[in-house]
Amino acid sequence: MAAALRPLLNTQKAAAASQRCVARYGNITQRQFHATQNQHSAASLRSRLSELRRNGTPEIVFGGLVLTVVGIDYYLQQRTDQQKNEMIRQFEQEVKQDEAISRKEEKELIKQGGADMTTKFQCTVRRVPKQFDGHKCLTNLKVGDVVNVLQEGVGPDNKYNLCSIDRSQHSPKAAEDEKRISIGWFPCNCLEKVQ
Repeated sequence: MAAALRPLLNTQKAAAASQRCVARYGNITQRQFHATQNQHSAASLRSRLSELRRNGTPEIVFGGLVLTVVGIDYYLQQRTDQQKNEMIRQFEQEVKQDEAISRKEEKELIKQGGADMTTKFQCTVRRVPKQFDGHKCLTNLKVGDVVNVLQEGVGPDNKYNLCSIDRSQHSPKAAEDEKRISIGWFPCNCLEKVQ
C-alpha cells in the first residue's frame, strides 16, 4: 500500500510546490504576460494604422467630413433664404393692404367733400423733404404750392398736418365739374401759414 501511495504523495508534493512557485513568482509571470500582450496589441495597432494610411482611409474620412459640413451649410443657407423671402412677401402684402385702406379712406373723405373736415387755414410749402413718399403722405408738391390744412398735429409724434390740395387748378385737362383733390400728411416744419 505504501508503494501505491507514493505516486499520490509525489503528485500532492508537486501540486504544493507548484502553488508555492505561483505564489512567489506569479506576479512576475502575469506582468510579463500583460507586457507581451500590450506589445503585441501596440504592434498590431501600428500595423493597422499604417495599413489605413497606405490605403487612403484618412483622406476619405476627411473628405466625407468636409462634404457633410458643406451640405449642412447649404441646407441652412437655403432655409434662411426661404424664411427671408417669406418675410419680405408678408411685409409687401401688409404694405399693399395698408395702402388700399389708406386709398379707401382718402376716397371716402373726398366723396364726403370734407364736410366734417373744414379748412382751418392755408399754408405755403417752403421745403419738400427728400425722402417723403409714404402712402399716407401728400406727395408731388413743389415749393410754393398752397395747401389747405384740415387737421393739425397728426401722425407720428404729431409732427404732421393733414393737408389737401386741389390739383384740378394745375391740370388743364381736368373737366370743369371734376375736382381732383389730394389729401395726405405733410410735415409741419415744411409749411408756413399764409397771412
